[in-house]
Amino acid sequence: MENKILIHFFYGEDTFRITKEIEKIKSGILKKEETDFNFDRLISPVPVEFLNIASSYPVFAKRRVLQIEDFDESFLNNKSLQVYCESPSETTVVIFYFNSRKINENSKFFKELKNKNYFKLHKVRFLYDNELPSYIKNLSKEKGLKLSDETIHYITRYTGNSTLNINSELDKITSGVNACGNRATEISLDEIKPIIALSKRFNIFDLIDKILDRNLKTAFSIFNIIYSDGEEPIKIISMLYSEVRKLHRAKIQERSGMDFETVLNVNSIRPFLKRKFIKNLSSFSIQDLKKITKLLEDADFKLKTASIPQDLVFEEFIFKISCFL
Repeated sequence: MENKILIHFFYGEDTFRITKEIEKIKSGILKKEETDFNFDRLISPVPVEFLNIASSYPVFAKRRVLQIEDFDESFLNNKSLQVYCESPSETTVVIFYFNSRKINENSKFFKELKNKNYFKLHKVRFLYDNELPSYIKNLSKEKGLKLSDETIHYITRYTGNSTLNINSELDKITSGVNACGNRATEISLDEIKPIIALSKRFNIFDLIDKILDRNLKTAFSIFNIIYSDGEEPIKIISMLYSEVRKLHRAKIQERSGMDFETVLNVNSIRPFLKRKFIKNLSSFSIQDLKKITKLLEDADFKLKTASIPQDLVFEEFIFKISCFL
C-alpha cells in the first residue's frame, strides 16, 4: 500500500506530473500545520546532510518528508546512503527526484531496492495523444470544470502533450468561467475560445488543415510562421503523412463496400470531427492521395539524408502539391 512506502524515486520527462504526484504524496502524509517542521527539500545534498535529516524524528507528527533533487549517481552509490536505504527510518518518507528521462536500473542502488516492499519507482513519461483526453477530463473535474469532447480536442491542438500548458489553459478557463458565473454547466468550444490566449498564432494542425483544404497559398504562409517559431519540418511531414494515410485507407475501405459508419469507427474518427473528415475524403481521389503520399515520402527522405535546408525541402513539397491539386 502507498502509506507503507518509505522511499519513492521519481524520474522521467513530464516534470509537471512528477511535481503534482510528489505534492500528492506530501499532502497525504503531512497536514498543513505539520509541514514547516517536518518537510525538507535538499538540492545537491551531501550524504551526511541527507542522513542527519532522514534519521531525525518528526516534530509533533507521525512522519517527516525529505525530498532530494539535483543529485548524480555518485550520491546514490555512496555507501552510507545505501546502508540507510537497506533499513530506512519508519518515520521518514524519502522522495528522490532525478530530473532525467532515463536511469541506470542496473546500478547497485536500484538492484538492492527494486524488490523491497517499502520502495517505489515512478517513471513519468509524456502522455500519448490517446491518453490526453481522459487526462484533461480528470484534471478539469479537479478544477470544477465540465468540458465537451470537442473543447478538449481544441485544447490539445494548442497544448500538445505538455501537461504544464494544459494546466495553464485550464486555469485560464476556470478563471474565465468563474467570472461569468457559468461553472456548473458543460463548457462549449465557443465559450472557451475568447478565454484562451493562445501562445502561437498558428500551429501544425492549422497548416495541415489548409493543405487538406487545398488552400496552399495560406499553407505556405503558415509554414513560414511556424517554422520561424521553431517547428520542425520533419514533424510536420510525419503528422501530415499520418492524416493522408488515414484518408487513403478510408477510401479503399469505402470502395471495398464497407459501411461508412464502420469506416469512421475503424479509423477512430470522433463525432465532432466527422464533418471535416467526410469533407476531406470527398476532396481527394485515391490517385491524389497516392501522389501526396509519394511526395511526403520523398520529402521525408530528403529531410533525413540531404544537406538541403529543411525549410526549402518543405516549401518544395508544397509547390509540387500545387502542381496537381
